[in-house]
Amino acid sequence: MSAIDDVLKYVATNEIRWIDLQFFDVKGKLHRVSISNRKLEEASFGNGIYAADLSEVFGQSSQGDLVLLPDPETLSRLPWETSSVRLICDVVTAGNKERFLKDPRYMAQRIETNLNAAGIKSALVGSEIDCYMFDGATVDKNTRARGMGVLMDSRESQWSPSALSANQTHGAFAATPYDVMYAARNQVSETLEDHFGMMVDSHRHGRSPTAQQTFELAERSLKSAADATNTLKLVAKNLAATVGASASFMPYPIEGEKGNSLNVSMSLWKTADSNLFYEGKEEYGQLSQSGRYFIGGVLEHSSAIMAFAAPTPNSYRKLTADPKKFGWSAADSGSLLFVPSAKKNVKEVKRVVFKASDPSANPYLLYAALVSAGLDGIKSKTEPGDQTEKDSKKRVEKSLPSSLMESLSALSSDMKFIKGTFPTELLDDYVEIKTKQHKESLMGVTNLELHKYFNV
Repeated sequence: MSAIDDVLKYVATNEIRWIDLQFFDVKGKLHRVSISNRKLEEASFGNGIYAADLSEVFGQSSQGDLVLLPDPETLSRLPWETSSVRLICDVVTAGNKERFLKDPRYMAQRIETNLNAAGIKSALVGSEIDCYMFDGATVDKNTRARGMGVLMDSRESQWSPSALSANQTHGAFAATPYDVMYAARNQVSETLEDHFGMMVDSHRHGRSPTAQQTFELAERSLKSAADATNTLKLVAKNLAATVGASASFMPYPIEGEKGNSLNVSMSLWKTADSNLFYEGKEEYGQLSQSGRYFIGGVLEHSSAIMAFAAPTPNSYRKLTADPKKFGWSAADSGSLLFVPSAKKNVKEVKRVVFKASDPSANPYLLYAALVSAGLDGIKSKTEPGDQTEKDSKKRVEKSLPSSLMESLSALSSDMKFIKGTFPTELLDDYVEIKTKQHKESLMGVTNLELHKYFNV
């Protein structure tokens, strides 16, 4: 039985009335339209479904009318909407069913094609994602010009009268009763596994004391890993909303704390049994020469990658509060690129972790950009230089961009490594959107600025 048959059978035998068709825009924002079960048939998976005018999301397309093409492998029941299932959709043209060039999910598929062309079977990607779970959040929308405020409530916060927050200066690995959202993390993790088939390797209290949560998602193929990252956000937000709480993946929501990270682990496999990054005889981190070249490529293009890894003005507040050392290491976990080495002689766990991204990133674009840079490093045999823990004069000190505009400028001057993956149409839209966000951030007046400079 095919995956399409499985979908149709599940809908027919489980009292499913609504099919939630989900897709993503250039920024990575989730959109959906729900169709009746009567409208879903076998032909839908080949011809696509016209369920809405997609120009409302993507603007007018030179490729013509657009339709949604459901991916049968993504069938999942939505536990908070008991008569609904979701299908993640690709965006295609109505006429010839060509992939829409501004569909971010297409970028993940394109890089997987490029990997195969380079003789690599697959890229496995895992993610460690932070978010805050507040007991509630209230936004003052009516007086923005007078200094808009957001009131966030948490029993763990420094401003809470609860005894649970007393003397809590950091949150890493906090235990109950101080870890008040433990049950919520369990529910999010079990929902991901039981309803969406996405494995959670671990979860814990985050490093910041105010109700920060950390989830470690198991490695999956690149496109599927991006699906999983977005699904975690979907699950956490919806489950929080059902009890009047609020989950935030904002990079830096609380002044003085660490902010939310998205650490991306990557490994390349030539075959199902051959990890391109593993070299059992290598003294430093058991990392192969190809792994070193991969790191060299990511470091070489890191400034441009930051346009995808830290794609909001707020991202750079998070990086200021929690900076990363430019370089790589198997010993210094504060490096931009880290090679975990706790387990020796195990090829399955040898990977490279990128540590400067945050959950505001569009994972389809970020993961594709990181692997594209690594492939360019392997092709060009780019050496990564000395490790960060070495005090070597030969190691060239370099820093990451300090603002979104700096990252966009770096991307504009360093696009060659992603040209084979990212169409010009998508890049142009992405840069335009992010430039607008940067300009908006310059015009907005923050509460901190009012506090510091009102009486200058």
